Amino acid sequence: MSSENYSATVLIVDDTPANLAVIVETLEGQCFRVVVAERGEEALQRADYVQPDLILLDVMMPDLNGFEICRRLKGQPGTRDIPVIFMTSLTSIADKVTGFAAGGVDYVTKPLHVEEVRSRVNTHLSLRAMQRELEKKNAQLQRNQQTLTAINEELEAFSYSVSHDLRAPLRAINSFAQIAVDTERENLTPKGLECLNKVIFASQRMDVLIQDLLNYARTGSGAVRATPVPLAPLISQVECTFSKQFDAIGGRFEVTQPLATPLGDPILIQQILTNLVDNALKYRSREGVPEVRLSAAPSGRQVLLQVADNGIGIAPEYREKIFQMFQRLHTDREYPGTGIGLAIVAKAVRAMGGAMSVDSSPGRGSTFSIRLPAASKV
Repeated sequence: MSSENYSATVLIVDDTPANLAVIVETLEGQCFRVVVAERGEEALQRADYVQPDLILLDVMMPDLNGFEICRRLKGQPGTRDIPVIFMTSLTSIADKVTGFAAGGVDYVTKPLHVEEVRSRVNTHLSLRAMQRELEKKNAQLQRNQQTLTAINEELEAFSYSVSHDLRAPLRAINSFAQIAVDTERENLTPKGLECLNKVIFASQRMDVLIQDLLNYARTGSGAVRATPVPLAPLISQVECTFSKQFDAIGGRFEVTQPLATPLGDPILIQQILTNLVDNALKYRSREGVPEVRLSAAPSGRQVLLQVADNGIGIAPEYREKIFQMFQRLHTDREYPGTGIGLAIVAKAVRAMGGAMSVDSSPGRGSTFSIRLPAASKV
């Protein structure tokens, strides 16, 4: 049989030929590759060279006893993780404790029973395989974490560069254009004044777009916390942020009490609430009094967070698209915006492991629903 057909390698350490013959025959019948050692030093050398998946180790050996062999195996980096099953006629509690203290994972008693040996070998090889798979996944997680850390560092450097190196000259363009309009208005032709006003408008829009792109890139890029988030303080902050806008248009902001407590990241939830209320104000109807209603109700093991408005609404074919980058349904003259705000909301919800949907129709407003884990069973 070629080595490609073997499922695992087992090192058997025993100085009794009769024992070796029975175990070797049994394990080879299961397509295990079997390596044999009859003395302690030989066992240590072969274990280091062969790197078996499991070791069957006799306790009573002529040069080194099995406990000492096991201790030395566990003391070497190359062999410390190999599971060791003792084969022994010693059955006292003290001997068993000594074996486990030396690093053994199990034992079989002599005289050996083939079925018992086979069962214990299969069990510990399965455990070893699962352990190796877990180690691989942990190693991959560490590599992913290192990659993510490097990406975040690059993102921070990029964000800093964009925020300072790109926005600074953009603001200078805006400022100089504004100065020209303010100080040279009488010397400008109507066409020249129109062009300068377009420069001012375009630079302001570009600055908003850059800031929204930075917000999108930063959303969920760091470690996302999962803590109970009391919503009342966050909502108070949202009310404070938009109070002047509500007053200016005679709008109403209503909060349904009581508020359930979700499990999430307070910074991301604050971003979600801010963007959804801003969206409601931005796309309000030209008729009637703008209304924004916010609620957070228990829903099984989740919290259903909803922001509803009576704005212009969304046609069914656009309900999924609005959560994608740069998906704008209106021109700047109709409704200003960059098409990034709802994409930021969707990204924040995904980062917290939540789900998001919208119920809307043209002329009847929109209800944005977000489901997050509840801080406690409700």
